[in-house]
Amino acid sequence: MRDERERSVGSPGNAEDRIAFRPIAGADLPDMRRWLADPDVAAWWREPDLSLDALVGKYQPMIDGAEPVQGFVILIDGQALGFIQAYRIGDHPDYQRQLDVDSDAVATDLYIGDAAWRNRGWGEVVLRVFVDRIVFDEMGTDLAVIAPEPANARAIRVYERVGFRWVKTVSVVDDDDPAKTNEEYVMLLVREAAGTVPG
Repeated sequence: MRDERERSVGSPGNAEDRIAFRPIAGADLPDMRRWLADPDVAAWWREPDLSLDALVGKYQPMIDGAEPVQGFVILIDGQALGFIQAYRIGDHPDYQRQLDVDSDAVATDLYIGDAAWRNRGWGEVVLRVFVDRIVFDEMGTDLAVIAPEPANARAIRVYERVGFRWVKTVSVVDDDDPAKTNEEYVMLLVREAAGTVPG
């Protein structure tokens, strides 16, 4: 007989009401440290220093509201299992210039940190709910942006199922290190298209 955790981890089905988002807090950083050390997460979220001091230095301004990025812990059935963030593109003018998208657009990034919840359809449901509740409703934009690396084919398939569509691939120059560039596969979702099933 399956235990309760196995049952809850299974296929999401009609699961929107099981998903919640809680603003990230300092107490979440040990979980984030563990999630970011997972090889599947680390392949795309590259943190050179996973010490708690380094994570405090990086995420405390977000926690305190000192930078224009909203970070959330992903909860399913009350269990913390990943991280998602959102930010208005216009609050990062150099990035907006390089992506060449509307300043009111809101970008998001996420990962499912708990391996038991991956590859079961939850990423798609989490992103769809987040875009509807946070990006479109709370932040009030009509345009959502997500920009994975082009090689991240698994994530791209998930984003396409949510309704995001590729518009361009851009070489983004790092503000802190102009010699460093990163390829981004820029995908957009307009409010009217949210919730539709791709044809």
